[in-house]
Amino acid sequence: MSQAAVDALRAEREEVLTLARSLTSEEWNTPSDCDGWRVQDVIAHMTMGMRQVVDPASVPAGETDDVEQDMELGVATRKDWTPEAVIADYEAISEQAIAVFATLQDEPAASMVIPMKNLGSHPMHLVPNAFAFDHYCHLRVDILKPTGPIDRPAPASDELRLAPTIEWMLAGLPQMCEDALAKVVTAPVRIELTGPGARSLTLGGDGDVAATITSSTRDFVVWGTQRRPWRDFDVVIDGDTELGAAVADNINVI
Repeated sequence: MSQAAVDALRAEREEVLTLARSLTSEEWNTPSDCDGWRVQDVIAHMTMGMRQVVDPASVPAGETDDVEQDMELGVATRKDWTPEAVIADYEAISEQAIAVFATLQDEPAASMVIPMKNLGSHPMHLVPNAFAFDHYCHLRVDILKPTGPIDRPAPASDELRLAPTIEWMLAGLPQMCEDALAKVVTAPVRIELTGPGARSLTLGGDGDVAATITSSTRDFVVWGTQRRPWRDFDVVIDGDTELGAAVADNINVI
């Protein structure tokens, strides 16, 4: 089960609240690394995702299969909120959401598979992993330097945070990237992730592995979400390098 993801989310919540309370008015309005979103909008987005769990009726319903587009609708309704209101909303909703996530670790709910639009279909115990992943990415990559605009010490990128983040990414990757990868995976390709939260995944079914993509987990969070190209990192491709590169180019976890 994914109790580790609940623990990670609790820790990440404290990091978000500490950061948010330290921001100046100028920093709240600074463009983040998420195209079109200020720092304030990113934190509002993080709240809206959890609102879908604890109070779905309060979230504008999207008519497409795109979860990210749904989130944009929610963020748009809060563009004019004060920073104080954004913090209060995040603090209250995140506390409620974590309490709900803790209950999803018990059967029969834990193994119940639910559709999550273009995120794929996943057992309910993995839902907190999605939010641990969301917090990890937005906080470290989209808000904080060096890729984001805010100059504060980075929170830990350790086993506690990265293990549930990587678990979500590898669980979602085959579904989220299914169409793109179907065009390029002509033989089995192994993704080998090293460091905190180390895991591996083989794409392409049976047979000998034709290519192996090796990356640190920290780097994979960034290039595996296409926030930066994989070629900017110390990613090693062994075996059929052309095949491995084509697979890496088509990985985009959301």
